[in-house]
Order: sequence, then C-alpha cells, then structure tokens
Amino acid sequence: MARGFVLISVEPGKEMEAYRQFKKIKGVVEATPLLGDIDFILIVEAPANNDIAGIVINKIRRVTGVVSTKTLVEDEFLKHFEDLF
Repeated sequence: MARGFVLISVEPGKEMEAYRQFKKIKGVVEATPLLGDIDFILIVEAPANNDIAGIVINKIRRVTGVVSTKTLVEDEFLKHFEDLF
C-alpha cells in the first residue's frame, strides 16, 4: 500500500467547501486543516504510487478552490531501512 501526503493551498473563503469535498474522495484517509501558507494536509492511501498521482491529478486538484498542491510520497525502501543492517 502506497501512502502520500498532499499539501494544499486553497482560495480564501473556499476552505470549508474544499474540506467537505476532500473528505468524499476515495483514498483520502485523513484531511487536516492547517494555519499558515498551507491550508490542508491530506493523507492519501492507494495500492501504488501511480494511483496516488491519479487521485491528486484527477480528484484533489479538481476540488473547487484548490490553488496548488505539493505531493510527498512515502519511501518504502527507507521505511524498512533498519531491517537492512
């Protein structure tokens, strides 16, 4: 299972509408509002990294009010790094 963290900025005044839409997207397991330059962080889970990209491009970026996204995908290799030694 791949996991990604999506940092999102939205238009002022569109936060509540965007939040409601994020919660409905399949694969979004957590949507957290933030204060500052970034308005939300979403945790997205999918079978593969490409699936996360598809959710971001085809679902999250199409939410009303989304201005920008930055996606960080969990690194499976480093996640198990300690097991290598």
